[in-house]
Amino acid sequence: MENLLRQGGLGDPTEPDFESNGDVDISDFVLLVHGDLLTKERLDTVRDSRCIEDTPKNRFQFVVFVLGLFHYKMACVDALWRTYLQVKEGREDMNSTYQHVGILRPRETGLMTTKPGFRQMHNVVHHELPSLKAFAETKPNWELIVKISEDIVRKYVATTGGLQQSRAKPESERDQQFENQALQNRDYLLYVDLCNAINVGDVGRVEASFLHWIYVFRATGKHKYASQLARYLKNLHEVYPPELSQIVRMNMLCNPTGKPNAFRPVDWLVERNNLYMKVIYARSGPNRTMDYICQQSPLIEVFRSCHHTPPDMTVTIERLRKHLQSTGCCEFQKGRVVEREVMDSIIKGLQTVHAKKPVQPEETHEVEASDLEAH
Repeated sequence: MENLLRQGGLGDPTEPDFESNGDVDISDFVLLVHGDLLTKERLDTVRDSRCIEDTPKNRFQFVVFVLGLFHYKMACVDALWRTYLQVKEGREDMNSTYQHVGILRPRETGLMTTKPGFRQMHNVVHHELPSLKAFAETKPNWELIVKISEDIVRKYVATTGGLQQSRAKPESERDQQFENQALQNRDYLLYVDLCNAINVGDVGRVEASFLHWIYVFRATGKHKYASQLARYLKNLHEVYPPELSQIVRMNMLCNPTGKPNAFRPVDWLVERNNLYMKVIYARSGPNRTMDYICQQSPLIEVFRSCHHTPPDMTVTIERLRKHLQSTGCCEFQKGRVVEREVMDSIIKGLQTVHAKKPVQPEETHEVEASDLEAH
């Protein structure tokens, strides 16, 4: 932070070299800092250690952390991986996510069960859900969209009360395969809705998703994310002045191209530029110099336009659709059992939060590599 301020010419009039450096006085301003969980923790540590300093600048009071929504997405998809793929029990169930991965990514089943990158798991979640492209091409009216949406949620998506009632019935009256599938539909739809909200720049929908994922993070052992996300939400609603909260909300996303449905998290833009400048187009060995990186950086978009198109998944997704249809995963059939009932992470997280269960040392997870870097 000190280096960034020095490079940007931002200072405090009380500093001895303020006038000689020609710095700008930031005493009456705040500085928005985007980052991941580790960035937030280190900023908090710096503030705590400098609380006795004389000036707001030296106390770092001007720094306002803005949640990096790209890293937030990575945390969400990692929580889904912990719920549906990490646990070995239940992988042999015909409608488990592991079996679906065998159809979608047959060469990566080992990777998907150990520690997949963000992109692999992100694609699996999106490919698992049916596409609405054909439905959208019929140009349905709003009333039809609302009716079909409500029917889908009522029939195929697990609700808190409905799932609890179903699991309380005798085993002969239940369909455990359908329950697992309905629960998966709910969690995957929550993630896809978050992705769509980010793409269209709907900050209100993004903020509305925080509470659900706080519970999911608590249930899947991501306690640091749950705590920091809850604190971030409290700051927006109770700590910051309304004007500052609005500024933070309006700076969560950016639109580099200015096109519709092209909003992106600010931390995604930073990670993307770092990836292409420092890794993909930086050469290697003695040719990997700072001068070369600086020369290539303005050409990133030109290089990107030369990339191949993504693979056509039509045949693969059709194969998955036939598998789902043949197994009847979305049809209620009494008596079907599974080796593992999927955990309702929202209910478990809710119970943990309200019970105020202390976090045991073995339950505390450090920041995962997949949560800090894009693959």
